[in-house]
Amino acid sequence: MLWVPQKGKLLVEHNTGTVGSLTAGTSVTTGAASSTKGTAVQLIASTAFEAYWLTVIAYAYGNTATDSQGCLDILTGAATEEVLIPNLLMGFCGTQALGPGRGHKRWDFPLYIPAGSRLAAQAAGMRLSTAMRVMVFLYGGDGIPHYQVGTKVTTYGVTVPVGTTVVPGASGAEGAWTQISASSSENHFAIVPSFQPGTDTTLNTLAYAYDIGIGAATEEEIAQSYWYAVNADEAMFGAINSMPTFQDIPSGTRLSVRVSNSGVNDLGNYNGALHCVS
Repeated sequence: MLWVPQKGKLLVEHNTGTVGSLTAGTSVTTGAASSTKGTAVQLIASTAFEAYWLTVIAYAYGNTATDSQGCLDILTGAATEEVLIPNLLMGFCGTQALGPGRGHKRWDFPLYIPAGSRLAAQAAGMRLSTAMRVMVFLYGGDGIPHYQVGTKVTTYGVTVPVGTTVVPGASGAEGAWTQISASSSENHFAIVPSFQPGTDTTLNTLAYAYDIGIGAATEEEIAQSYWYAVNADEAMFGAINSMPTFQDIPSGTRLSVRVSNSGVNDLGNYNGALHCVS
């Protein structure tokens, strides 16, 4: 059978403004303790159409010679917000001034968000009571998406504000598989990575390839080479590409990651997490 997509304009909505700016998006401030989220901040008051895809971008939290581990929630609803996407590892995200591809963390999710929804964000991090910036892009409209869409994201491997310790393989070698979750809590159909440096405050200019695996000790690799990079300003960007990996993941599945490094590892460990859509 030939599938013909429904015709119509793909609508886009965002919170970045309409002119060029080094402070595009919305300011979100971390909590007064590293394990505590700050006050929720509105990103979009009321979405204009039914959306089927959500892009989240974080920047301006990393700082030279500073431990900048952190995590970010995207929320939906009124003042008693519900967490839609928990604990994105936004740590060490650089600044808009570093230029495209050198400062931003990015995640993409196949999520259904009804028209009229309020979106907000909150964050926690090692840099206390510190402002960062968050951008969101919604895609949708009257057409029917040609991919599966979910309503919930479950994050594995995070203890606010850090992820699970992952040791990259050095100089292009694959690191060991690291378990992020022994058993997924429900069925999922898509998976999105998070990655950030650990406590290191003197990062080198390095590139990292991040792989995702499922199953027992002889992992099945389902995604290869989500790319991240850091520089000597202690800024990390990625993932490139940021497309989710679509695969049916039954409840009870073991989830793991491994990372390879372009050079000699920094002294600090890195940490990872996985965000699974259902």
